[in-house]
Amino acid sequence: MKKRIPIVLLSILLVIVIAGVAFLAVRMVVKSKNEKDNSISTKDSVVSGAQVAETIYSDHYKVGIVQTGLGSASKDCYSGFMLEMDERNLLGNIEVTYVVEDNEEVCRTKIKELLDGGCDLLYTIGRFASETAAELTKDKPVVFAAVNSPDVIGLVDSNEVPGGNVTGVSSYTPCFEQIDLIKMLMPKAKTVASLYSGTDPDAVEQGIVAAREAENIGLTCTQYTIDDKDSLTGALDKIKDAKTETIYVPVDKFLYANIDTLITFSHENKIPIFCGDETILAQGALATSVISYESIGRKAADMVHDILFEHVKTSTLPVAYKHDCTNMVNAEIRDKLGIEIPATALGEVEMWTPPTEPPAETKPAPAATKADEAAESKAE
Repeated sequence: MKKRIPIVLLSILLVIVIAGVAFLAVRMVVKSKNEKDNSISTKDSVVSGAQVAETIYSDHYKVGIVQTGLGSASKDCYSGFMLEMDERNLLGNIEVTYVVEDNEEVCRTKIKELLDGGCDLLYTIGRFASETAAELTKDKPVVFAAVNSPDVIGLVDSNEVPGGNVTGVSSYTPCFEQIDLIKMLMPKAKTVASLYSGTDPDAVEQGIVAAREAENIGLTCTQYTIDDKDSLTGALDKIKDAKTETIYVPVDKFLYANIDTLITFSHENKIPIFCGDETILAQGALATSVISYESIGRKAADMVHDILFEHVKTSTLPVAYKHDCTNMVNAEIRDKLGIEIPATALGEVEMWTPPTEPPAETKPAPAATKADEAAESKAE
């Protein structure tokens, strides 16, 4: 009995030693595996972050693009969208139907047809198309562009939290920046006339905003609401009689249609026009501050990607609102009107001159389908 005790103790000790060695061995293996897993996880996260643009999606969607403007800005909103989708390799994942229609009644019918045809998302370019799409569907996502103040007109609850099935990229006319140009280029100027059509809601809003900004920076602003050619002539007579020093013209279909009258008046009376976009600048206005409509289309494509392929809720996707602006001065008109731009402003503006040779070829926007091209050609 006495001889058995040491043997039992020895056996127990041996078991403890073996168990301890086994525990240490297992711990080292687990630690080694964890370190390896962490290394792989870190590496994978870096790679996935670098390859976001190369993500391959298997999903396919029907996207309707409805454009209600025929000008270059609306076309750039479309081309920018398609270029961004192409660069993201997503054109194979979307079936695009492109509608260009400036007739409001026909436009409404086309939007209904798209929705009835199983469209998964609408990309709308222009206020009427966007408001109509928002009216006709409350469940399909609508991403807009070329809408100045979506929160003001009720397209969204707020720019920060849209709250419904509609969001997009505001292409607000940079009225503040355009009015500020007056003080930058003509610091001694004290008066400006804000001229806009009373039948164009966007133009009215721009004209009013411009007038408020003018007052904020110390300019006396008189607003003229134009309804027809007679009221335009009458307003120009009043501007001349009041010896108003500058004129502000927003993006306005009626005034664009009568641009020759405006420009002739400006040049004959040496009253410079500060305008809403490059179209009037090229026609003979003095200066403008512009945003890139192609970049707006690209931002809209980002949103469509997030909604369709990343399943981000439209109601929580903020409206993209602020854009970089470029101040542009028509150098020929500056000389013609005898405007001396302060040296302090020269670094803040780009001098625009009429092109002297055909522009270099640029990569065209990928066409959706031949049928879409035919539709666009017919609409124009």
